[in-house]
Amino acid sequence: MKLKSIAFACLIFVAAQSFAQQSKVETLQSFLGDVIVLDVNSVNVQEPLITVSGLAIEKAAKSIEITKENIEAALATAKSYKTSIIVVGNHTIVKITDPDDCAQSGAWEACMPKGVGYIQKAGVLNEKEGYINNIIGVPDGQERTLFLFSD
Repeated sequence: MKLKSIAFACLIFVAAQSFAQQSKVETLQSFLGDVIVLDVNSVNVQEPLITVSGLAIEKAAKSIEITKENIEAALATAKSYKTSIIVVGNHTIVKITDPDDCAQSGAWEACMPKGVGYIQKAGVLNEKEGYINNIIGVPDGQERTLFLFSD
């Protein structure tokens, strides 16, 4: 009887984990819209932003590795594209929502536009919105890539 209870508890735990991971993929798919289409069966559910980055490299019209030195030029270029998405490492994704509404960032030494995105912590996607410097963090050694999409 005890073994059956343990097996049932494990089954419930695995099902809950699977649902949480599927929910994460669905959240990202909704966020990305038709810019990038995620195949639920091929997404790295532990680190889905790795999959998103790989697909973005294939689908984006242009990508720019952003740094403190080039952020102003990169954001100016982004204004010419329909959709602009920034991925930071394997934990943060941001979509620029209003490139003209910006606030000066002391750390980036640039006017940073508004955006919405997700930061993954402890396996959970936490939604964030506001000026993107508050979402992508301060300039450091992390890889930050701006993906630009025409359609």
